[in-house]
Amino acid sequence: MFLGQILRSTFQKVVGITPHGTTPTSFLTPSALNSWSIDFVRTKTRHHFPRPNEAKRIKKHGWWTRMATKEGRRVLQRRILKGRYVLSH
Repeated sequence: MFLGQILRSTFQKVVGITPHGTTPTSFLTPSALNSWSIDFVRTKTRHHFPRPNEAKRIKKHGWWTRMATKEGRRVLQRRILKGRYVLSH
């Protein structure tokens, strides 16, 4: 949530400041900066909670569960070394 607010305020400042009257690029337009695209975080449950499958997914494959065990940390390390963008749920 906090990271989303920082990104949103930064992008809004970038969109507001255009050098010499040029138009902002398409990916910086306010329509592309909706809250869904910026605030999407995989560790949070979506708006249809409680769905048992989603709660179980986060509890079973979440960051804190991975960090709690040696094998879980090994899984995270493998994903880091492989270059995965998403390390866990």
